[in-house]
Amino acid sequence: MKKILPVIVIVLVFSGCSGGESGVYVVKLSPPDMIEQFKLGQIDGFVAWEPFVSKGVKSGGKILLNSKDIWQDHPCCVIASSQHFNDESALKSVLYAHIKATKFINNPENREKVVEYAKEFTGLEKGVVEEALDNIEFIVFPDEKEFRKYYEYLNSSGILRKNIRDLGFADEDEFFTAFLKKDLYQEVLDDISGGRVPKYEGTVRIGYLAADLHQLALFVAVKEGYLEETGMDFELKQYKNGIAVMEAFKANEIDVAYLGGAPATLRRINDGIGVTIIAGANNEGSAIVVRQDISSVEDLKGKTIAIPGYGTVQDFLLRLVAEEHGLKVISK
Repeated sequence: MKKILPVIVIVLVFSGCSGGESGVYVVKLSPPDMIEQFKLGQIDGFVAWEPFVSKGVKSGGKILLNSKDIWQDHPCCVIASSQHFNDESALKSVLYAHIKATKFINNPENREKVVEYAKEFTGLEKGVVEEALDNIEFIVFPDEKEFRKYYEYLNSSGILRKNIRDLGFADEDEFFTAFLKKDLYQEVLDDISGGRVPKYEGTVRIGYLAADLHQLALFVAVKEGYLEETGMDFELKQYKNGIAVMEAFKANEIDVAYLGGAPATLRRINDGIGVTIIAGANNEGSAIVVRQDISSVEDLKGKTIAIPGYGTVQDFLLRLVAEEHGLKVISK
């Protein structure tokens, strides 16, 4: 089940054309609320990312499908920079620390230390973070092809209120060339290969989401001293979700941030908040978590499943699975 459904199908699903038939009922909840409502039996399952997937399993649920089985290599968290913060030395220093931290995480020799860092970052017990880490692919730059697929879904669903031409771009190619900025990343790779450390003598304000394992590289970069290695001063600012991070960009509270690719894309286009993606943090790492008595996608008929928001990657994952199995997705 690795093929993405045609965009025309997504249009029909988003239109809410249930024709009175039963389907999968969807509610919007924050991931922490998903866990609480799942424990109380108010919802039958949810679609979220780590560590909330592993928290759901520990709360008596089970994984029905991992996101990699629905949409392989789908984009998730990224590093974005404000278009008002154009100091390339600073951005290269952030990228250096991120790349070094990601390599540290992906090195099997560091597994035990990574688990300890993940426990400290999330406050979760060892077994939970070990399972969660196995579900996440930590990366250093997102796949543009998969980002374009996500954009096509947003565009076809009507969630985008603006066209990219409204933002001054001639076409999609011009937009993605500006939105996914790869040149600095390539320069930093060359620096690392040549044994050079980008330096920056200044302060960078870095936003992130608390306890989000997808953003573990930032915590590792701090703990392993990769940020300090560049000579920069950094100020970490914690936010509750990606929308709050984008509002912080809008208010000029931060210079760079770890956040989901979904809010970065949505708010960049719909609200014109000027951000550029300079790196990737992870792919995949989400899952559909359900009650123990649900054993197949067909069993989701008539059930209530929570998503973090309409137009999110998790929303699309559920819709792709539902449509493939002949189920409608109905908003409660």
